[in-house]
Formats: sequence, C-alpha cells, structure tokens
Amino acid sequence: IFVVDHFYKGVADWLRYDNQGSILAPSFRHLDFTLAHANVRGIVNDGSVSIAAGIVMAIVGVNQLGAFLVFAWLSFLGAIMFYRAFTLTFPAAQAGHRRYALMLFFLPSLIFWTADVSKEAIMALSLGVTAYGASKVLIRRKGGFAMLVLGIAIGILVRPNELLVVLGGFAVALMIRPAGVGVNRSGLKRVGSLVFMALLLGLSIFFTLHYLHSSAGSLSLTQVAKNQSGTGAGFGSSGVPYSASPLTYWRDVYTILLDPLPITAHGTGQLISSLENTVILGLILFSLRQLRMVPRAAFARPYVMMCVVYSLGFIYAFAALGNLGLITRERTLLFPFLLVLLCIPRTPKGR
Repeated sequence: IFVVDHFYKGVADWLRYDNQGSILAPSFRHLDFTLAHANVRGIVNDGSVSIAAGIVMAIVGVNQLGAFLVFAWLSFLGAIMFYRAFTLTFPAAQAGHRRYALMLFFLPSLIFWTADVSKEAIMALSLGVTAYGASKVLIRRKGGFAMLVLGIAIGILVRPNELLVVLGGFAVALMIRPAGVGVNRSGLKRVGSLVFMALLLGLSIFFTLHYLHSSAGSLSLTQVAKNQSGTGAGFGSSGVPYSASPLTYWRDVYTILLDPLPITAHGTGQLISSLENTVILGLILFSLRQLRMVPRAAFARPYVMMCVVYSLGFIYAFAALGNLGLITRERTLLFPFLLVLLCIPRTPKGR
C-alpha cells in the first residue's frame, strides 16, 4: 500500500478488486451471488479476482489488510508447492533444495507482487499446485492428476493463458518421460492419459481465446503489444519494442528478465526494479554450470523439461505486454519455473 501510494501515484489493480469485493461481500454472506451491483461484467480475468475478494471478505469481513493477509498466505502455499515439486524431482540433493528455497522464498518480487488481492497471488497458488501435481505424475506418484485438476480449477478463470503454457510444457514432459522399472502401462491407460491431457488443453485454449479476445480485442501478440501502449495513468512504462518474429527472441529475454538495469532506469520505481534485475543477472552468471546441464537434465528429469518449455513460452508470449510495469509484475509467475534451471544439483567431486 505504501509503495503504490508513494511510487505508483495510487495506480493499482487491487483498488478495483478491493472496491468490488467489498460490495459483493455482504451479498455473498446472504447467499446472493449477483454481480451487476458491483459492476463486475464477467467472470474471466479481472472479474474472477473481484469475486475471489468478495468471497474472502464475506468470511473475514470487509478489511483490506485482512484480505491481503489471506491472499498472501495462499500465494505462500503456492510457493511451498513449487518447492515440493523440486524436492520430488531431485529427492537426494539437499544442497539443491537449499539453493532453490533461498531463491524461491526470498526473491523480492515474488514476495511483493503476491502480497495483495491480485491475479499474481491466485496464480501463484494455481501454478504451484499444478506444478506439484505434474511433478507427481512425472515420477509416477499417486494423486498427481487430481492435483493438476485442482491447480487448473483455481486459476482457469484468472489467467488461462499461463495455464495453457504450463500444460504445453507438461505435455512435452510426458512425451519424454523415461520408462520406469517394472512399469507396464496398458493401452487403455495410455489412451486415458491422452484424452485427459486433451481435455485440459482444450479447456485452457477455450478460456485463453476468450481472455485474449475480451482483453485485447485480438488474438495477435503484436496487437496485444500495441494495445498496451499509450499515455496517462498506468502507461508510464509502455512503448517497449516487441516483434513476434523468433529472430528478436533474445531481446524478449532481456526485456522479461533484465530490463531495466541501473544504467537504463528512469525514476524511483524503475530504479528499485533494476536492483532486483541486477541480482537476477548475478544469479544467472553464478549458475552457468547448472545452465550447461539443462539439456541433459531435461531428458533425465521430465519436470526440468516442463520448466524449460514453460520458461521459453512465457518469455515469448509475455514480452508482448509492451509495458515494463506489467512485465515486472507478471513475470513473478515465471520465476518459480526458471529458478529450477538455476538450481539443478551437481554431483560432488569424486562421485
């Protein structure tokens, strides 16, 4: 609240979610689930967050800090799910567990942008549960598909496009999953798994098309970038160049992960963001050994492959936001997957 008031000139999405949630909460408490009186015009994207805020406030009362606490706690549960997915993938690597935990639980943007009533808080939980379910499926643990369904259900109305990317990564990981010892999957089970994945992907595609069309008026990433550029409140960091051509992908990598750096920052908000970007750059440079192992690890541990595909797809798609303010906020949902690639455990010398 302090940062938004003093550095973002009072411009924040949670102001709308709080206001609409506080109007919906008394109605929800009396089992009246109409939305029109709160000016909630749909349940996909922004409307779903306002509805979630209304549900929380119906329970804890119309209290801004109380609602923030609940959403921050839910996102923390998501972080725990990401951590469990990593430990399931690398069960005997205590040093890798510690390295991943330090990055995951203490990266400033992961703490800050999930501490309010926001899409990031809900999607942190959604993607965390989805990642945990996927990791269980990929090592053939029971309950994985149930967790997948739960994670998708949590976030499907908030940001289905992110779930589409993660499910795409999961589908690739399933295809390269090594055969387990003594595992003999029947043809019926294989068909069932394929049908299940097709249903999840189809559902995510449907809501993604609805989300993109309603929010951007176009399914073109280039058009999305144009729509996010402008002047006035909320557009102070717009105008980031974007091209859908794969030839400019490395520019997208810089935009998502490192822009701005201290030498290119303008204003206090960008300077604060640039300090974290410097830390991220340092983490990448100190993790070059881990990054060299990614191709080998991706085929040995399918969850790593899922993180690779998600990271590559996220960078390509979300660079189209064309606004550093939006990118800084939304890339928080890239980090839990990307950090896996920086924390692949190395075998100690002599072993």
